[in-house]
Amino acid sequence: MHDPEMEDRSDMDDEYTEARIRTALESANLNVLRLALYQATGDPELAAMEVVRIPLRGGAFFGYLVADQHHEAIKEKALRFLLQRPDVHDVRIPADDELRAMMALLTGEELSDSEFRFGREELALEPFPRRAYWSGERPAAADDVRVVIVGAGASGIAAAIQFELLGIPYAIYERQSEIGGTWNLNRYPDARVDTSSFLYQFKFEKNYPWTEYFASQVEVKRYLEHVARKYGVHDKIRFDVEVTRAHFDEAGSRWRLELVRDGAVEQLTADVVVSAAGLFSTPKFPDIPGVDEYEGQLFHTTAWGIDYDATGRRIAVIGNGSTGVQLVPKLAQTADQLYAFQRTPQWISPMENYREQITPDIRWLFDHVPYYWNWFCYSSQVTSSGMQGAQVYDREWQKAGGRISERNDGMRAILTEYIRGKVGHDPDLLAKCLPDYAPLARRLVVDNGWYDALLQDNVELVTEPISRLTAKGIATADGEVREVDTIVFAAGFEVTKYMWPTEYVGRGGVRMEDLWEKDGPRAHLGLVVPGFPNLFIFYGPNSQPRAGAFLSWIEIWARYTAQAVADLLESGHRTMEVKEEVFEEYNARLDAAHSELIWATEGPVGKNYYVNAHGRQNVNVPFANHEYFEMVAAPDLDQFHVR
Repeated sequence: MHDPEMEDRSDMDDEYTEARIRTALESANLNVLRLALYQATGDPELAAMEVVRIPLRGGAFFGYLVADQHHEAIKEKALRFLLQRPDVHDVRIPADDELRAMMALLTGEELSDSEFRFGREELALEPFPRRAYWSGERPAAADDVRVVIVGAGASGIAAAIQFELLGIPYAIYERQSEIGGTWNLNRYPDARVDTSSFLYQFKFEKNYPWTEYFASQVEVKRYLEHVARKYGVHDKIRFDVEVTRAHFDEAGSRWRLELVRDGAVEQLTADVVVSAAGLFSTPKFPDIPGVDEYEGQLFHTTAWGIDYDATGRRIAVIGNGSTGVQLVPKLAQTADQLYAFQRTPQWISPMENYREQITPDIRWLFDHVPYYWNWFCYSSQVTSSGMQGAQVYDREWQKAGGRISERNDGMRAILTEYIRGKVGHDPDLLAKCLPDYAPLARRLVVDNGWYDALLQDNVELVTEPISRLTAKGIATADGEVREVDTIVFAAGFEVTKYMWPTEYVGRGGVRMEDLWEKDGPRAHLGLVVPGFPNLFIFYGPNSQPRAGAFLSWIEIWARYTAQAVADLLESGHRTMEVKEEVFEEYNARLDAAHSELIWATEGPVGKNYYVNAHGRQNVNVPFANHEYFEMVAAPDLDQFHVR
């Protein structure tokens, strides 16, 4: 007689044989495994093991490995523990002092108070390490609040989940027909994240079964759909609706919005508006004469058609940032001729495990070793965050003859050697590929086979400036015309159009765009602006973290916003508006902090999306991750006019 329960037990037995465990342990990050075991068992021998700091990318940042002499002992301890089938192990969350000591064991370095508070959430031991709360019972006033979220990408989803948990009514309006935001826009071949999948995830969704270390566009979009459905927000998304205008009605203390659905204009009111339009949502088209004259196919990468076939075509790709570098190698495989137009050479780096599948052994460790996933993700964050040190000028190093700092110069040397190893046999090509500015002054690009593609007979790297488009192709400043069937703009996005396509009008009829005319977009904490009550901006001005887990910051902004609304309702008031003096003081500190970083002065002027037309860094936050975290971990109503 067939017994499904006995079959399941047999399958479990197969998962916990000594041979299966030993095989999986050979793929383990042993420092991560050590911490997971220590949390599960408290074995003091694990805590006493030596950790070695290993320089990565020429010392730009560091990895932390357990010393070789401990490797076999860790694996044997893990084997004995895992033979006990600890998948039913009770989750144990250590007290803060114990947890802080454990986190220090990972690197052998003590944590500051703010580093610990940020890191504790990154470790993600609680079901929802970042969420807003009512101080007591949910107030009846919450029933009468209407929140409108503009955008159903990662930011909109995260905001919606926070309001869902609080029980505050909300709706999401999305101009596209599907979920995903930028990951729905960007469907070009080989589109994928350039940070680890284990950094590009929400901390409340545990152990998602990523198939690749660097998730593809398809997988990221699938992940966002999964999260939206699992946490109950998908049914509250209104697709194919564009919010074109929002103005604050001072008499009614509410926002009045104009929506366009199926060509018809609709009106809507809201108490709170969250702009989750994102930074990478408005395609950028180069200002090139002759666009109307060109007779071939021309489109931006965000308009990529799934039926486009590059086979036998003559193609021009304009742009060599992350998108162009991902796209060119794929098109070069089948195109008859490909011209890669480059305005500025990039620092392009190899990346371990890029395009690699997550093996069954690694998946086994995540699924069967208690806390392994938590410590693996935390370790990834710690390593990535270390890159912040290479963004800072070392004035003493410069006085001694260095360019930027020991860490940044070391990175420059190692990346230069990488480029030489790829194209150094061709001096002309090498000269075109080597940047003359510091690494990290622009976004570091991951090599997807870019240099290998440039060496193909059917690929030409063009560095002459484009003068115009002709009916048949592209004319460059040297007078040469390259005839092509297709022109692809891989020129990125209009990153200063934070809230496009919505026009926001605040108190006194002031338009947000007019307010930002002086030196580009600004906000307090990247989230709120004086004169615009109850309006929150996600991925707002100067809010991109310097390194690390981006979706963590979306969670943090979402918690801040939802907690602000909860605190407002509990205070018995209806609106909150950041004080002008708070806004000004924060932005003065922001500008001062930027002066110690390389972005504005090292990056090529006018060719760096980090820096706006006024010469000001407009994208990244200049504060270290743990410093910025302290500012946005919770709202302070004393910073707001509350009415």
